Amino acid sequence: MQLPTIRSKLLPALAILLCGFASPAQGSVVETVLMDINKLAPAQRQKRLEEGARREGSFKFYGISNAALLSAYANGFMKKYPFIKAEFWRGSGNKLVFRTMTEHKTGQLDTDAVLVGTENVMTLKRSGIWARFHSPETQYFPKVFTDKDGYWHADSLGISTIAYNNRMVKKEEAPKGYDELLQPKWKGNLSIDLEPERALMGWLVAWGEQKTRAFVSGLMKNGAVVRRGHTQQAQLLCAGEFKIAVEIYPDGILRMKEQGCPATLVFPNPTPAHISGAIGIYANAPHPHAAALFVDFMKSAEGARILAATGRISGRKGVKALYEEIANLEEKGVPLLVVTPEQSEQVAKPMEKIMKDLLVP
Repeated sequence: MQLPTIRSKLLPALAILLCGFASPAQGSVVETVLMDINKLAPAQRQKRLEEGARREGSFKFYGISNAALLSAYANGFMKKYPFIKAEFWRGSGNKLVFRTMTEHKTGQLDTDAVLVGTENVMTLKRSGIWARFHSPETQYFPKVFTDKDGYWHADSLGISTIAYNNRMVKKEEAPKGYDELLQPKWKGNLSIDLEPERALMGWLVAWGEQKTRAFVSGLMKNGAVVRRGHTQQAQLLCAGEFKIAVEIYPDGILRMKEQGCPATLVFPNPTPAHISGAIGIYANAPHPHAAALFVDFMKSAEGARILAATGRISGRKGVKALYEEIANLEEKGVPLLVVTPEQSEQVAKPMEKIMKDLLVP
């Protein structure tokens, strides 16, 4: 008997919670305050925000990013603005969204901002939870990193690549693209995550549902082992439990490579990518000035360097990735396919069905 994924069990509940929520277009008192501040000249704007944040004295946010990154953001923010105490709560994607929407509906949401992954952006945008806000730091990012209406602001680019154990696979024999993974010589030597959402979204956008389903089915027929969690998948690849990871998060494997992991990345065509770390200010934020300063900080050069130091790829122009393998990808000719939040929502149902039908034991 197939068991539903956590995501599929939560989706109906999320849909119910959405009923009765305000439309984002209705705005909020917080939104009005922020819009008035954004009409000021840069120096006056900054002064007004700092004065307001001093009175507020604190800032809270929910986030799905790695706890170490969220902590680094909070500590960097407090160092820059020592008169603000910053706190965060970290939760997994759907758990965080479910808690956020439940607390919002019951009037118990005590946070100033919510940071989610691309697959949950449109749900929160429609819910009325976020207020519109425009950060001056947006100009240093490609347009895809900021909502055109100002509801969310992303910080990074998440990509998915193939990786192989170079002690077990010679460079000249390594697969260069996805089709080669279906060759009989790799039978029983492949691994894929239980919820390979980043890769699946890219494949569905690039290939459509029929080809994507056929490809995943082909992987399973070729003996691909399903593992839960990309960190575990990377660890097992490093240990030689299998030769090739079909879809891996490169920053994780590159951190392990520093400790001696014999892994080599392969950038297939297309290389799936999506904007990540999308944060929005809560429409009823108790500390809106501090929240605006935090979004500005995340998107600033200083915030981008904090993110890059963790090995992730900052979306800010001119900020180089920590690892050379994933630095300046476009300049290197890597065929990135960046999935937008709108596209991720369009492919959500077929993605769920493929995972449930083919990957869940």
